[in-house]
Amino acid sequence: MAKTTNKAPRKPGQSKSASGRFFQSIFGRLFCKRSVIIISDHKTQHLPFSGRVQAMFTVLALGFVVWGSFSSGSYMAAQRVIDEKERKLATFAQENEKVEAEFTLLKQDLQKLADSGKGGKAADAAKEIVAQYSNDTKPAGVASDDDTSSKYNAVFQRISFLENKVKELQSNHDAMMADIRATTGGKIKELEKVIARTGVDAEPLQRAAEAKRLQDEQRKEKYGRTEGDNKGLPAAESDAQGGPFVPATTGNSVLKEKETDLYFNLRKLMTLNDVVGAMPLAAPLANNDYRQTSGFGTRVDPFRGVLGYHAGVDLAGPSGSKVYSTNDGRIDFAGWKTAYGNVVDVKHEYGFATRYGHLSKILVRPGQVVKKGQLIAIQGSTGRSTGEHVHYEVRYHDTPINPGNFLKAGEDVRALD
Repeated sequence: MAKTTNKAPRKPGQSKSASGRFFQSIFGRLFCKRSVIIISDHKTQHLPFSGRVQAMFTVLALGFVVWGSFSSGSYMAAQRVIDEKERKLATFAQENEKVEAEFTLLKQDLQKLADSGKGGKAADAAKEIVAQYSNDTKPAGVASDDDTSSKYNAVFQRISFLENKVKELQSNHDAMMADIRATTGGKIKELEKVIARTGVDAEPLQRAAEAKRLQDEQRKEKYGRTEGDNKGLPAAESDAQGGPFVPATTGNSVLKEKETDLYFNLRKLMTLNDVVGAMPLAAPLANNDYRQTSGFGTRVDPFRGVLGYHAGVDLAGPSGSKVYSTNDGRIDFAGWKTAYGNVVDVKHEYGFATRYGHLSKILVRPGQVVKKGQLIAIQGSTGRSTGEHVHYEVRYHDTPINPGNFLKAGEDVRALD
């Protein structure tokens, strides 16, 4: 006989397990039946909200919050990516502008190199590079404007080329400067030797020449010219020019700053050249067609037969020989001076003066400006003289100096030319 088990009937909605009953209890407490009371003028209504409806609204609200949080996080992440890209683009743009600026300077330097090269290999290469980059022309080897690496490599190759040419030019410059130094030093020694042969101290002459050169520069700056400019030529023959003087910012100032020793050596060379150029170093008779008949200093007087002092040298040429000024100057005296007979005195620069005595004829007048080699008189035998010749003196600040030294120094100068 079968055994029958009696079970109590399950209530609707009753969970089968303890956990189910627990969650059902929690759900019931959180989402119990609620009503929304709506009060109007005439009546009051109760709008019921079941637990299922409340749970559904809760799930929707939670879903919206989760979706909003996710969307905000995604947006911020995307914004960070965009900001990073914009930063990289800005950095790239700055670098590109920098390279473009450097490239513009490179083109300018290359153009200067091309303009100043005067047909050399460096100038030809520079012109070729400038032509490649002018008018936005793409250089050979660059695939496209977007190929930045290739473009910059091409620019850097040109920069490397320019640097090598600059090194080459610097090397040539150094060699040239060394040659100029050696040449300048040699010329200075030669001119100092010429001045030393005359027996005159070179230092005060050099200071006087430097002061005169400075005065001439200041006078030219103020008035535009100095006495003797254009050498008396008409304006049409003298390349007439004008305008106010504006000191250059380069040239001598750069040389003075960068090559100080060479700058002062060049100034010294110019002043020494001025001194030597102003000294009476030529012969008063043409083509050295003369003989010295009496020297400078102590000698036996031709009239008394005793020792006397001779302030010059006696030079005898063929009868009627022409007498020439031994350098530029101004006639200080032209006339008769007892023992000298007919005499011409010429004042030169830096305290030098020359005297020509015993002349048969004077061809200049006092105050007249004469040039080196200009005819001033005819040789003769006037005054205290035993025969036809010219008495020739050289004076420095009115002190007689041996003219023979000046004649020998003049031969040294002509040997240098």
